[in-house]
Amino acid sequence: MADTYAQMEEREMSSANSISATAAVEELANDTQVLLVDVRDTAEMEATGIGPNTVQAPGRAVAWMADQESEYRSLDLQNRSQRIFTTCGGSPSYRGAAAANVLTAMGFKDVSYVDGGMAALLAAGIQTNSPK
Repeated sequence: MADTYAQMEEREMSSANSISATAAVEELANDTQVLLVDVRDTAEMEATGIGPNTVQAPGRAVAWMADQESEYRSLDLQNRSQRIFTTCGGSPSYRGAAAANVLTAMGFKDVSYVDGGMAALLAAGIQTNSPK
């Protein structure tokens, strides 16, 4: 029997570590080494801006950008011990959780998705800038 979208969401979210938006905003403000990986599409990023220390990885780009052998690899996503938060648009945070699971499967040791995504980060007071 095929999975429903809700079942896929639940599976991704239950197998990833989460962090509250309030805690994520605090850590991002106090530690410039923490990365925020934003998997929203370009239009979503343009609508709200992006947070500090953000790597823009729309859609499935996060896997290519984190792959050490990919021609699309990002130098920002090569340190497997770096603290990383992933974010998507809102709640439920399926895309953020899925990205966290991808990074964890690729050997990253300290990855959490932001519960509630960018909507929760904005409500928690994250400072945003225009995407690059």
